[in-house]
Amino acid sequence: MNMIRRMRAAAKAFLNPQAARRAGASPPPAGSPPFPRADAEPCALVNAVVSRFDRIPGFFNVDDCMHFYLILEMQALLGVTGDLLEIGPYFGRSTSLLVFCLKRDEKILVCDAFDAEIEDAYASTPTIDDLKRNIGLVNPDFDFDRLEIHSCLSKDLRIPADRRFRFAHVDGGHDAETAYHDISLAASRLLPRGIIAIDDYKHPDWPGVTEGTDRFLQERGSEFRVLADMNRHVAKGRKLYLTRAG
Repeated sequence: MNMIRRMRAAAKAFLNPQAARRAGASPPPAGSPPFPRADAEPCALVNAVVSRFDRIPGFFNVDDCMHFYLILEMQALLGVTGDLLEIGPYFGRSTSLLVFCLKRDEKILVCDAFDAEIEDAYASTPTIDDLKRNIGLVNPDFDFDRLEIHSCLSKDLRIPADRRFRFAHVDGGHDAETAYHDISLAASRLLPRGIIAIDDYKHPDWPGVTEGTDRFLQERGSEFRVLADMNRHVAKGRKLYLTRAG
């Protein structure tokens, strides 16, 4: 019983450090690094993926990596199989993890404007070669025939009506209309027990993502529900995970 109480207290301290301070507990240090401590033994996923994608530009951190990995592996354990979709791979940090989690006969489709001129372009824009090189950095034995790249805006992405995905990562344009469009597109192609991961929800600098997401949930709330709403180390925006209701 004492162990259960300690576990509950630790969970509360992590999820609500202000409450932990009021209760006299010690919250985790602000800005603590997401990687294992120097005196901690890294897990296999850190050795295989995180230690390699750390060299790739991007904002996908170790929290995201662990969350994605857990979801994708749990899907596989439950017999949920299907291709993966990513809108907005950037330089390929998240893509590298998704590729790492592909199971036999599965493929991944990615869509990005890459180095085309767009309104909310990053200061440094990736090319298709950058993406492939970075995927190969983490997955040196990857068969690139399993990667389908669409170099276009997501509004111009055409996916066959019968194509389905078990997991979709939406991290494309951050205005409200694009966010709504991308989530709706992913939802229209999602398998039963599939998951949509939305980046930068509640990010103060990108309110359009929240607006587009909330609009989708208001309109489709009877069909989709929030599986998890996750803060991440040193990130302003949250990752929101949606799944089909029922």
